[in-house]
Amino acid sequence: MNPDTSLVGKKIRQIRESMGLSRPKFAELLQVPPTTLKNYELGYREVGGAFLVALAQHPDLHKYTLWLLTDHTQDGVGQVAPEQHH
Repeated sequence: MNPDTSLVGKKIRQIRESMGLSRPKFAELLQVPPTTLKNYELGYREVGGAFLVALAQHPDLHKYTLWLLTDHTQDGVGQVAPEQHH
C-alpha cells in the first residue's frame, strides 16, 4: 500500500464524515460505486484523477481540494479543511 494513497483516502473519509454522509450517499454524490470509494478510503486503490476532478468541480466539495491535495488551506479563497467531529 502506497502511503500517499492511504493518506488521500483518509482525507476523503474525513470530508465524507464531516458532511455526515454514509459511504453510499457520498459515492452517489461523486458518481462512483460505493466499493470504489471504500477502496479509496482504506488505501487499497489509488484515487483516480477523474474522482479528484469530480470532487474539485462539485459545488459542495470544491472547497476541500487544496487541503486534499496539498495539506494547506486558504480561507481567503474559500479553501478549507473539513471540520473534525469527535
